[in-house]
Amino acid sequence: MSLLLVGALLGAAVSLSGCSGEKSDDEIIRASLTSELDSIKNLDDNFVNELSESIDMSQLSVYGIDGVEFMKAYLGGFDYVIDSVTVDGDTAEAQITLTCKSYTGYQQALQNAVNQKIANPDELAGKSNDDINQEIGEIVIGSLDGVELAATQPITIKYTRDGEEWKPASSTSGDIAAALITN
Repeated sequence: MSLLLVGALLGAAVSLSGCSGEKSDDEIIRASLTSELDSIKNLDDNFVNELSESIDMSQLSVYGIDGVEFMKAYLGGFDYVIDSVTVDGDTAEAQITLTCKSYTGYQQALQNAVNQKIANPDELAGKSNDDINQEIGEIVIGSLDGVELAATQPITIKYTRDGEEWKPASSTSGDIAAALITN
């Protein structure tokens, strides 16, 4: 599942850039971050659809799991804080802290649910593969339900000015994805 999430976040290619004008550089970067992170926080349909399309959901559909619903369940409760923005000439750094479902907690809940299911093999005996796959899908989604939210370690996003625009480093999507699966 962690590769699935990383691939999704990388595939969504968070494009955090801003154009300068009357606002200060700090305000431009904060507004850009807020716009992008709010699309996650608000489970924006376009964002969630784009994110789920960037994942090969065929591996989950065999279990009756809809990619959009999985992403909404995983990202439910997502929040963020822009801790600081520091501008130094044509470079800047923004530090953010994300709050999301604990991926470690999700893995543990999933493992516990699977262990409970396989502890009683008689329950699975005589079931069709389709029925077993349906139960696996219910376990995967159900395991997300009780997972507590946890803050990530602070993430530093580096920016460079390109003319009148502030552009994030190409590693930004990977940094955010890594934070989401290591909390």
